[in-house]
Amino acid sequence: GNLSRYQPRTGQWSKWQAPGDEPHLYAVYVDETDKVWASEWTAQVMLRFDPATEKFESFRSSSARPNVRQIHGRKGEVWTPESGADKIVVYRYR
Repeated sequence: GNLSRYQPRTGQWSKWQAPGDEPHLYAVYVDETDKVWASEWTAQVMLRFDPATEKFESFRSSSARPNVRQIHGRKGEVWTPESGADKIVVYRYR
């Protein structure tokens, strides 16, 4: 249920607890703006984490059980193939 970051220069670990009750993070993707996207299986949502502000945003699919196992992207877009719904959801951002 945590996102973690290791800084080799200092040997320091940081961790952030994902929101929700007993979160289970699965797939993780870092976009070109250094935002971290993660699929969260307990609530079945996509999370976007901003390391600069240490805040999470949550996005819910229209599917009841999307079961996102992998995340892909390109500039301005994050693609989440939903194995539980047999579709792809695209998140667009600036």
